[in-house]
Amino acid sequence: MSKVSTNIRLEAAYVKELKRVAVEKGTSLSQVFHQIISDYLERVKALSGTDWRRDPFFQIGKRPGRSGLPTVSEEHDRHLYRGRSS
Repeated sequence: MSKVSTNIRLEAAYVKELKRVAVEKGTSLSQVFHQIISDYLERVKALSGTDWRRDPFFQIGKRPGRSGLPTVSEEHDRHLYRGRSS
């Protein structure tokens, strides 16, 4: 796989934390970014097609309204995924 250079702008706190992670792992900041991107792309690939579209999370905001459930903000996962098998 060929490599290219690119520039991105990050919050200083993110860079500081990522550098800490690189030092702890004994690797370069570049390798940390490669691992993060690789992991992200694997997760996205796993959600390709219609799988992610059926996830209730991605339906939020399509039909805004009130749920009438007093604990929805604290227990949103339970309300979204109630009765669904993984």
